[in-house]
Amino acid sequence: MISSIIGRYLLHKGLITSEHLYSLLLEKNRIRVKLGLIAVAEGYMTQAEAEQVYDYQSVVDKKFGEIAVEKGYLTEWEVESLLDRQEDAYLAFAQALSNQRLMNVEQLEECMREFQDEYHLTLTDMEDLKSNDADRILPICIPVCGNQYLHMAGTALRTLIRFADGDFCPKTAYFTECFEADHGVIQYMDGEQSITCGIVGRGRAFFPIISVLERKRVREINLEALRSLEALLDNIEEIYGRNLEQSGVFLKKQPTQCFVQPKKIMADQMLILPLLVMGEEIDFIIAPGNKAEIITANDK
Repeated sequence: MISSIIGRYLLHKGLITSEHLYSLLLEKNRIRVKLGLIAVAEGYMTQAEAEQVYDYQSVVDKKFGEIAVEKGYLTEWEVESLLDRQEDAYLAFAQALSNQRLMNVEQLEECMREFQDEYHLTLTDMEDLKSNDADRILPICIPVCGNQYLHMAGTALRTLIRFADGDFCPKTAYFTECFEADHGVIQYMDGEQSITCGIVGRGRAFFPIISVLERKRVREINLEALRSLEALLDNIEEIYGRNLEQSGVFLKKQPTQCFVQPKKIMADQMLILPLLVMGEEIDFIIAPGNKAEIITANDK
């Protein structure tokens, strides 16, 4: 997730192309991050010092950490600490950028400082983003302190990542009373903490995610194609409901409503969480305490 967030920022700034981003997202999944890159990212070494060690490695058969300790750049304890971070998602993306000679980690960190300033984020926010943890990232995207919103959004995002392993990037959420979409699935859960949630999209937005879920290329969005999204939404709500049951709150799922023609979704208040999924934007709807109404798009 953090790779998609950073990658799309670099794409927006014109620092990489869409082809670069696609290649980077593929590569970062099979990378073991180099110790030198981690040391620079953590501020233990400069890029120049790391390059010196890499150059020395070309003439001696020694590990990066051994040479860095010998040269006084790192202590043995620091080497052990850095080794623990070789599976870090943010650093894996940084390594992919470096491998493709697009930018080094110092240049990436400068971009991240610009990202922080542009979006008015705190240092804690940046640490949360780099953690690649949905529960830490979503509060940055959702402008509300309500636990029900965050609980449902977190359940949805983790389920999406688990069942549709791909390129996911949450954007800033917002509130509305009316939302228009071309197709989607909506479900209401009735009970003490009733809630409506749904997955909706416009145009070709659903093609990538349904293709991943179905493991085949989708050529048309119809009710048959929406079955995989209906099952996904049902799974999200099943997990959400089971979690609430642990605190003595029980919800009853109502039949899922699916539509493949332009509709308006209306409720007293809905949170819309846009999600970039493999380059297309879909929207996740959360409406606590509301049963959303679906009407034709040209109705008032």
